Amino acid sequence: MHIVDYKHIHGTEQRPGYIAIPELDRVRPSARQFIELADLSIELDRPTAFLYVDGFTISQADTGLSRTCSGKYTPALKTGSSFVAHEWLQTFQNQEFVSHMNIIASTCAAGIQAVWEAQRLFDAKLVEDVIIIGGERTTDDTLRLFKELGISITCGDGFFFMHLRDSNDEDIHSPKWMYHHSQNPFHFTRESINKIKPLPGSVDYVKVHGTGTASNEEAEHDLYQYGKVLKYKPQIGHTQGVSALLETCMVLADDDIQGRILITANGLGGFFGAFMLCK
Repeated sequence: MHIVDYKHIHGTEQRPGYIAIPELDRVRPSARQFIELADLSIELDRPTAFLYVDGFTISQADTGLSRTCSGKYTPALKTGSSFVAHEWLQTFQNQEFVSHMNIIASTCAAGIQAVWEAQRLFDAKLVEDVIIIGGERTTDDTLRLFKELGISITCGDGFFFMHLRDSNDEDIHSPKWMYHHSQNPFHFTRESINKIKPLPGSVDYVKVHGTGTASNEEAEHDLYQYGKVLKYKPQIGHTQGVSALLETCMVLADDDIQGRILITANGLGGFFGAFMLCK
């Protein structure tokens, strides 16, 4: 599949527990904020699928259905994802070309799943283009969940847009999407992660998930030998559902990175996968 266009925004400002996109208001609903901040002009002209990527939780304030009251708990409302996807869809020109839409909420590995689904749609000749969008604003719910799970990480805001087209020009190919069962939803083993390792000499770089947790570092250890290692979480934080494709956009934007890059990710709940990026 060919990358027609992409755009990304990541956090640049350190705040307690996360790295913020400073332009994001913490009180105003974020769906419309991301639409304004991204400033995209998406005009469809062929059968297209729209995949909206989400993380593990979304607050009522993120949907635009209500406003956050500072200092008060805002209940999580997962069904709000469909509202956010609808808000984005309304910004597309020639919406009649949208023949498929889906919401993908498999935490940090959601971007990998989106690429895998795009490949399936192309293989089935159901669409000619795929639009993938994801936005993540760190909320109190996000910080609370990781605290309750005992996972010490720095979170982060992030946004990405990617336009893919069915083409013999393979910027992205060979997506793998897998599931690993464990009693601990954040624990992966070397045996599971090694299912996505490349053939020796087949890649120049490996973009690891790089959670910084001891168990994940151990699980990813064998990937380090296959190419130069790329890690972005120390710079942008854990950006949840947008993680894999936000970091892919950062790879695309870096002119110093050329060649074949294995993009990997794994997420809370046992989902993991990879795809090959060529640039």
